[in-house]
Amino acid sequence: EKKIYNKQDYTYKNILLTFFYIVKEFFFRNKRNTLIKNEICIIQHSRRIEGKDVYTDYLKKIIKKYSILHQSAGQNYNLSKNSINYDYYSLLKKILSLLRFSYPSKNTNVNTFIKIFKEAFSLDHNFERNMYSYIQNQLNACKIAKSFLKKTNFNKIIVVNSYGNQSLVYAANELNIETIELQHGVIYKNHLGYDFPKIKKNHVMSFPKKLILFGDYWKDKASYPIDNDQLISLGSPYFDDNYNNLNIMKKNNNRLLVLSQQTMQKYILEFMKKIILSDKNTKFTYKAHPKEDIKVAEKFFNKYSLNENVKVVYGNQNIYKLFENHNIQLGVFSTALYEGYACKLKTGIIKAPGWESMKSILNYSNVFTVEDYSDIKKMLNTSNVNFSSDFFKPNAKKNFSEFFNNPKLF
Repeated sequence: EKKIYNKQDYTYKNILLTFFYIVKEFFFRNKRNTLIKNEICIIQHSRRIEGKDVYTDYLKKIIKKYSILHQSAGQNYNLSKNSINYDYYSLLKKILSLLRFSYPSKNTNVNTFIKIFKEAFSLDHNFERNMYSYIQNQLNACKIAKSFLKKTNFNKIIVVNSYGNQSLVYAANELNIETIELQHGVIYKNHLGYDFPKIKKNHVMSFPKKLILFGDYWKDKASYPIDNDQLISLGSPYFDDNYNNLNIMKKNNNRLLVLSQQTMQKYILEFMKKIILSDKNTKFTYKAHPKEDIKVAEKFFNKYSLNENVKVVYGNQNIYKLFENHNIQLGVFSTALYEGYACKLKTGIIKAPGWESMKSILNYSNVFTVEDYSDIKKMLNTSNVNFSSDFFKPNAKKNFSEFFNNPKLF
């Protein structure tokens, strides 16, 4: 199966690969020295479809000179000619942590924080040890990131998933380097990466200065720690490309498209079993998540003799081809549900843990909550009304070009 995500695999082979590419980077330091002189740095997402980062691919076509900060830890070494391998600095962070640099056990604020959480959630000493280790790693990561960025000419950093790159964003903000994030997934109230309801605006140093959104719909979905005029709706070039290439025709497929998720797999499988046991004629297309263990799903379908009712589609297939051939989609809180809805699929939100983050989409036509077969039957028997286009702002490529080529905006 084709790898879409950069899965963490810390085998000896990949540890050796990490050292190999660090040494290789040293011998090609002239290239590195050229790249750190660029003013724009892009930090991509680990997701790849057909070898491309779907969030930054178009961006790289409209920005003339840029560098890509590549972080792989031995996982994925598809380095482009613009890539700087950051693994050396990640290794330095680990060495500092092993040498007990920045260990926060004597920090009163950290100890107060740990004490509050331990008492509130009845946590054991493992939590205390893990938090000390996590905070130590973050402090060292910030030190290393700041040291690296000082050696560059970067004045703008464009990042996908800021909360997965907090140390670099924090260091960049401290150095007054402009930080901009591209939305990559669902944003909702209580999302730990975006929702800061009790913090003053512009006081979270690990949050970017600007956030590029798929559409205006997302502007009020969280208490962002930046001013509203820094929330900028541009759309998604990747969505536009796929939507514009859809083969719109009358769909005769009665199968229900299920969009699985890595953390929701067991709930979704149980839901499907319950529906099939209620109606043997129900047919599903099970779109596996690229990160989930597909063998678990296959064993489940075999165990309960569900194979005749379920067609499994693996994680590497273009999901828009599935949208073309289905009328109804089901899922919990996957970003793909918004994409499917925008492609005019009637949408069912399975009431499994986490479904509450999708409550705002329930205000739209053609969206239902589903718990049992009666809900599925209701969906099947309800005629479609007009689908909204709020989630993705149209003309994304034009919007991106106008924004990123305008010195006053970018």
